[in-house]
Amino acid sequence: MKRDPISIRQAFNFAWPIFKKRFGLFTAVLLTIFGAWVTLEIVVIAGQRFGILLWAVAHLAFLILVAGMEVGFLQICLALSDGGEPKFFDTFAHLTLGPKFLAGQALYLLMVLTGLLLLVVPGVYLGIRYALFAFCLAAGETNLARSFQRSAILSIGAKPYLLWIFVVLLVLNVFGASLLGLGLFITVPLSVLMMTAVYRQLSARGQVDSSAIPPG
Repeated sequence: MKRDPISIRQAFNFAWPIFKKRFGLFTAVLLTIFGAWVTLEIVVIAGQRFGILLWAVAHLAFLILVAGMEVGFLQICLALSDGGEPKFFDTFAHLTLGPKFLAGQALYLLMVLTGLLLLVVPGVYLGIRYALFAFCLAAGETNLARSFQRSAILSIGAKPYLLWIFVVLLVLNVFGASLLGLGLFITVPLSVLMMTAVYRQLSARGQVDSSAIPPG
């Protein structure tokens, strides 16, 4: 099925005004995640005498917490795309989804890395095909498998454009990281907002039967 190209300009034009208006909100969320990481390091260093067990438990708790906050962050961006007025505490509204989202991230990473080892192209393909699973989960699809299925459906006919967007956002975030990491406070929210616009563009088309996953 032929689809219109995804507009990076449209995604940016959506993202930039919202980012400027809600800069404080995005900064607070990212600083909270950074604070959680600092707390993790303090706990690990202070509890060295407890050995690997504390290290493993602390890191797992941190990953689950951050995964839950990431879901909240995505939901904030989705709410903004719908004209809502989310608050900072909405970041913590769905921490119970943390374990499921973390499992999804691990599965996604495993698929992409396995594909990259198989002559690179399969990894790129899988990365694009399932890249929107997180938005599908944050948008209300509570079943992890179906969120991957939904991402596969949304990517039909859009993979070249998604690849181009991912390359642009990768370069943007590498540049942000090069500025002593401080640039990430701009590039990360901007990237998520742009991907929110892309997700909404693809979802709005609604021309694909979501009950089946086509081969492409």
